[in-house]
This record gives sequence, structure tokens and C-alpha cells, in this order.
Amino acid sequence: MKRDWDLIRKLLTAIEEEEDFLADSPTQPKWLEQTEEAYITELKAFRTAEGRLFGHLELLLDNGYSEGFEVIRMGDGGFAFSLSAPRLTMAGHDLLDTMRSSKVWEWIKSTANTKGVELSFDAVKALGALALKNVLG
Repeated sequence: MKRDWDLIRKLLTAIEEEEDFLADSPTQPKWLEQTEEAYITELKAFRTAEGRLFGHLELLLDNGYSEGFEVIRMGDGGFAFSLSAPRLTMAGHDLLDTMRSSKVWEWIKSTANTKGVELSFDAVKALGALALKNVLG
């Protein structure tokens, strides 16, 4: 899975606003009247979309940006999910504050691209601080 910063931003925002951050979860296909080949194609697309969403939620959990839910990788390549009281940690709020403004977020992505810097959690925070310095300037 390739990290998608726009998805991370969307998930952080949804968790903060206590929205259904699983609203875009894909629906597992059912083997109805299609061919086995068509079903397998649908299943692969489902697994890819599921892995993208839950993989990004794992990144938020593993790096201490959110808590109150659990992502479990299943033996069949799928995911299970448990939910208690999802919330952002202080670090999660700080990261989202760096990414919240569309203008600042686009500047961060553009600057990283121009400078040839890969976006990491540390790079996003550092570029966010630079953006703030430029705005306050």
C-alpha cells in the first residue's frame, strides 16, 4: 500500500468531527450469478480498497495519532475491526491542525514535490511549521 496523505487527512478530520470514518468502506462482493472470473476480479478490487482504508487506519494507530478502535489483519488477507470510542490523541490533533487548511495543505504538498522531499509524518510537521512561519512572516 502506498501512503495517501489526502486519505490520512480525511480520516483524521472524520475522527475529530465524530463522523463515520468507515463510510467509504467497500462492500464485499457476493458470488451471485456472475462467472468465477468476474467474482475473483471484484474480490481483488474489494481487497485492494479494504487494504487501503484499513492500512491507513493502522498507520494512524501505530504512530499514536488515534485510538479507540482496532484493526486486525485476518489470515485470508481481509480485515476485522473493533470500535469503542474513536478519538484523536494530542499528536493526532497537532497533525490535523498542520493539514487542516486546504491552502496550507496544498502548499505543503507542492513544496515537498518541488524540493523532491518525500512526505513523512516528520516532513509534514516540519513543512507545516515552515508554512506557518511564512504566513506569520
